[in-house]
Amino acid sequence: MQLSILLPTNRDGPVAISRIAQVCSWAGPNIEVIVRDNSGNADKRALLAHFRREHCTIISAAPCEPLENYSEILKLAKGDFIFCLADDDQCFDRAIEALPSMIDQCSKDAAVAGITGAYALEMSQGTSIVEYKDVDSDDAAARVTGFLSYPGPNMLFYSVLRRELAERILVFMKAMPVYLSFHDQVLCLLYLLNGKFVRLPRLFYVYDFGIWEVTESAQKRDADFYKAAGLDLATNKLHWFLCGFEGAVLARNSDIFPDYPIAQRQVIADRWFSEMFIRFKGHARLTFGSRFTGEADKLCEKLLTSTGQLSFQNMLTEICSLIALFSKDNAQRYYDFWDATINRRKAAPRPTSVPAEHSAA
Repeated sequence: MQLSILLPTNRDGPVAISRIAQVCSWAGPNIEVIVRDNSGNADKRALLAHFRREHCTIISAAPCEPLENYSEILKLAKGDFIFCLADDDQCFDRAIEALPSMIDQCSKDAAVAGITGAYALEMSQGTSIVEYKDVDSDDAAARVTGFLSYPGPNMLFYSVLRRELAERILVFMKAMPVYLSFHDQVLCLLYLLNGKFVRLPRLFYVYDFGIWEVTESAQKRDADFYKAAGLDLATNKLHWFLCGFEGAVLARNSDIFPDYPIAQRQVIADRWFSEMFIRFKGHARLTFGSRFTGEADKLCEKLLTSTGQLSFQNMLTEICSLIALFSKDNAQRYYDFWDATINRRKAAPRPTSVPAEHSAA
């Protein structure tokens, strides 16, 4: 089997059902389709049962968190490559038809992590067409820089991936102390560090910005992840700082991608942290009435004024100082995981080309 198309679905209603029906229509000798519905909706379950056919599997599961739904559906995939999409987005039929031949062309090239194409971003004010720069480059730093250069939502997340890579990264993500909404960014960083993305020369995916287009509704969804992880909503203040810290530590010290020279790792870590620090500095974050808002504000002010002097170890200590105010167990788990990752290698000097205030080490 060349390709497994995976649709973990929770929404119900006509739009979601129509999306699922389209996905099921793609099943064939070279493409298996697996739909896993965790909505708990009996009417939806009965309707989806009619979509079953050869190479198309429909599973009804108990309600669960998104990471579990994805994890369970990935276990069933048999394709050399997988493509996971959302039940409120769309993909072009012709693009799907083109994927098996693309997989034939690139599957034996170990430098290829996946396949992507052009994205149509649907917003209330109109539609824009997006292609990520340099993700097909042989240079890992260029790939990461190209990904970071696009300021909008993370649509690269919806790409075709080698199944082995997706499985390996999922094992790592499940070992992390918490799973938060920004981890789609970290996932893409790890994918890009593992290899390049071949371009499908056509429109590929339609991404509906939906609730993420409005700050308050987007952060309410972020808050759902913090609550599910057992973290107080004051932690939302650190959202982009956490993303910067975690991604930079992984780029600098992780062993779950090819062992690039330390200087190249440092450049990638600094570029990642610099971009996320800009977001941390420029994006107002809500705490939804948390009683720890004052402490979070003080920590943010400290981080904004002292980042140039903070090492990874110091950053970790500051992050955990906030988490410990409401959960010493979560703080300890977070500290233990990232302390182990930080200390895999000895610290290296920062490249002189990277501004100190935006460097990560």
